[in-house]
Amino acid sequence: MAYIWNDKEKIEAITPLNPFDRFEDGRPNVPDDIVERMQKVTSEEAWGVLNSKGYTLQFEGNWHNLHPDRILTGRAVTCRYVPSRPDLNDVVQEIGKNEGRVGGQNSWAIDTLVPGDVIVVELFGKIIWGTFAGDNLATAIQTSTQNGGMVVDGGMRDYQRVIELENFNGFLKGLDPTPIRDVTLMEINAPIRIGDATCLPGDIVLGTPTGVTFIPPHLAQEVVERSESVRLRDYFGQMRIREGVYTPGEVDRKWSEAMDKDFDEWSTTHDLKTEGLA
Repeated sequence: MAYIWNDKEKIEAITPLNPFDRFEDGRPNVPDDIVERMQKVTSEEAWGVLNSKGYTLQFEGNWHNLHPDRILTGRAVTCRYVPSRPDLNDVVQEIGKNEGRVGGQNSWAIDTLVPGDVIVVELFGKIIWGTFAGDNLATAIQTSTQNGGMVVDGGMRDYQRVIELENFNGFLKGLDPTPIRDVTLMEINAPIRIGDATCLPGDIVLGTPTGVTFIPPHLAQEVVERSESVRLRDYFGQMRIREGVYTPGEVDRKWSEAMDKDFDEWSTTHDLKTEGLA
């Protein structure tokens, strides 16, 4: 059948700019170091880089964030649902049976997760009868990803149990006690729409209290390095304000040549690690 369920050739075809190795399923494998450093990136810093490159529709806000104090980063595994109709759902169920898939359709994509993944689900904003996961499947996501989570353009159930999971976060459009029904899983690891944003398999997911950004693999390193540069310059400028060297007005605008020179000289012996900012 023509469903994109971990179709390596199709995943590679839609991610031609990926500069890194790939997983066996074809997804870009952005290095762990970049994923870990992404934890310090703000939504605004990521937006700045993406917007400057013409990627203007990579952010979606207005989420129910399970843990606003935790930053969610990882490589996207995508899946897409449509409202169910009996004939189509029967076809999908038969495909799943022939492929040896077990459990409900919402578990099929979860079964593909590996450490460092974040599952991203297009559920067209359905909350009532649109709860992609409860405590059992959230536990499965946590176990497989080890430090990941989920982004669901839909709902979640079992909130009181799910928030007890360690090293896990979720971004949902709402909470509801109903189970999932009347939807059919159409694709795994294909392009999906999350609100006003597009997410591709292998994108780096950055979930912050501001919202969720989907970062193309070929821009992930630039996003991280730009963030680190801004962070070090901000630290330096605030330090010089405290020292009385510069005024706030001098720091909070384009720096003078003398200030740039001062920073360049200082940064030869100071970096994020030496200042405890890494």
